[in-house]
Amino acid sequence: MPFRDPHTAAPCLWAIRDRDGPDLEISWTTPDRATEKQPRKGIEAALIALHRREIGHSPTANFGRIIEGYKQSGYSSDGFVGGPLSEDETEPNTEPGVGPLEWTDHERPLSTDWMGLDWTEPEPLDEVSTDTPTTDGLYRLWNAGDPEPLTYIGESSNLKSRLYSHRRERDGELQYSYTVLDEHNAQHKRQEVETELIGAHWVSYECAPVDQF
Repeated sequence: MPFRDPHTAAPCLWAIRDRDGPDLEISWTTPDRATEKQPRKGIEAALIALHRREIGHSPTANFGRIIEGYKQSGYSSDGFVGGPLSEDETEPNTEPGVGPLEWTDHERPLSTDWMGLDWTEPEPLDEVSTDTPTTDGLYRLWNAGDPEPLTYIGESSNLKSRLYSHRRERDGELQYSYTVLDEHNAQHKRQEVETELIGAHWVSYECAPVDQF
């Protein structure tokens, strides 16, 4: 099994080939805007988001996951090589992801029910409350005077800590809003819905949030 670098999906693709045989197919496209990093990654997020909406789940090898029965390789600097699991081994990255969001008000990223989530009312970043939860969640930042497109979309296992970090590093007049997640207790689950939000933003505005990527 290869390492997770230079491409993080390599171990999972190797495992699929090992389990199912060498009949993987590939196709590609080269949109004009894909020559620049931010639009390219924004388009990627939009494609993943639309896949989730239409198919009901994320592509198998995205978000650092691996199929059941296999141990994930580390990065080359770690030197750990994965492969088939023995009977007494487990692998947390085989845990299923989460399903797609509802796409309610997907074209209105500032709405309080954007994508079917329950967003808090906006507040200035320099007024992040001590009551902000320390649980899993998503957040969005934007410029009050020029709110669209958004400035940034993020995920965290500790919303309070992450928003405090943004408060130290960013303009305190930026607006923020967050939503708590109930069943997203693994990073790949939070990244799935974060990517879906970024993709929905691209679908609406044909651009990623200003500071994304």
